[in-house]
Amino acid sequence: MEPEIQEAVELRQRAWQPSTLGTFGKPSLRAGRGPLRFATMSGFIPVLLASLALILPAFAAARPQTPEDYLSQAKQHEEKQDYDSAIKVYQQALSAFPDQPEVLKRLGIVYQTELKFQESIEAFQRVLRVNPQYPEVNFYLGVSFLGFNQYDKALGYFDQELKSHPDYRRAHVYAAKTLLALGRTGEAIQHYETLAKESPRDARVWFELASLYRSLAVHAYNQLEDIDPDSVLLVALRAESDADDLRYEDAVNRYEQVLKKQPTFPGVHFALGRIYFKMNKFTEAEPELRRALQEDPNNPPANYMIGQILLRNKQAAEALPFLQIAVEGDPTYMKAQLELGKCYLQLGKLPEAQQALSKAADADPRSVDPHVLLVQLYARLKDDAKRKSELATIQKLEQESRERLQGNVEKAVRKDH
Repeated sequence: MEPEIQEAVELRQRAWQPSTLGTFGKPSLRAGRGPLRFATMSGFIPVLLASLALILPAFAAARPQTPEDYLSQAKQHEEKQDYDSAIKVYQQALSAFPDQPEVLKRLGIVYQTELKFQESIEAFQRVLRVNPQYPEVNFYLGVSFLGFNQYDKALGYFDQELKSHPDYRRAHVYAAKTLLALGRTGEAIQHYETLAKESPRDARVWFELASLYRSLAVHAYNQLEDIDPDSVLLVALRAESDADDLRYEDAVNRYEQVLKKQPTFPGVHFALGRIYFKMNKFTEAEPELRRALQEDPNNPPANYMIGQILLRNKQAAEALPFLQIAVEGDPTYMKAQLELGKCYLQLGKLPEAQQALSKAADADPRSVDPHVLLVQLYARLKDDAKRKSELATIQKLEQESRERLQGNVEKAVRKDH
């Protein structure tokens, strides 16, 4: 037994001798004995405290450090950016706990932070020899190989990380960047599309996708121009670009050039019909859209636009089959469901109208339009409870719309400042 502990135990034993404290140190109630007993207790307390002061540090010093203790100490150094001290602590931990995976991983990350890529690689590889699927280690190993511009090796480790942990977003991002460095843009896009699917509101991912697609489009355009500057394909691409940029007149002229060069060029009539529809030139749009349906009778947007044109002209019976095809081709197409509901209302087919309008509301929960028509529907059905419910829904959606608008305004103001 350590001398300090032995001394403390002896002090403690002497303090608890009956001759000193009586019966467990309790004060006597007999006349004339109470003050003596209390005095004895007051002398015992300092002795006890002194004993504990000697015992506890000895026990604490005797307790061995755990891996968690070392990790905590090293983390404190890392937070102060004292990486040399952190490395020393990790090395001490490995002396006590050889091949402890979390310690090796953290040591490798610190080496990587210090741009000591070879040392980090050795640390990470030691982890993988113990556990080939230890979380994040394959990823960090890939990052270290990127530090040496060894893209193929880096990509292999990123892929290995994603096999074990497919939801690890950083591995997707780094794999995409590595693929771009290797000139494999299409595969890089697949990683960003996976990220976009998992997090549809991630603006950074959509920015990367837009940038890559734009780059691919420019490259493809330049390649086509280099191969055949007078190609009808090039004219069609320019027409699409004009339409996307809302230069409708220029787009119409280019599409007409395409038809002169190649009358059977696929998709031109649909493109013209859609442009005329957006320009509210319905007389010109309808024949082009009907020609488009000769190429593809089940084209949902073409059927929708013809159905809407006929509905505007109070030709609900003629519009119905077109709108039905549009909805069958794409049940989530809210505008088609909405127009189909309007069509059924005009035809007096109220149950069918209710079904179509309910689907339109489900397809776009933020849209007020389906609920406005449902109010009219329930008024005709004399169902006052449902009519009031739809009115309440409209009020709620309009309030939410105002709040979103206010939030966007406040966000824009904060960005300006």
